[in-house]
Amino acid sequence: MQKHYDQHDDAKIAANLRRAIELTELGLALRCSVVQQQNPQGDAMVQVMREIRRAKEQAWQQNHS
Repeated sequence: MQKHYDQHDDAKIAANLRRAIELTELGLALRCSVVQQQNPQGDAMVQVMREIRRAKEQAWQQNHS
């Protein structure tokens, strides 16, 4: 069964896209700062990726509640 979209759905989709873009920008900024360190450590990058994943999961959960 096909769902009919309305303005509320469009607003929700737009908000999701904005969040995704914001999270991507934050993730890239974090990654860039880690890479630019004098002695980049693999552990720091792993931590950055975990934080990005956690932020995405939280945004996803907030969106579905």
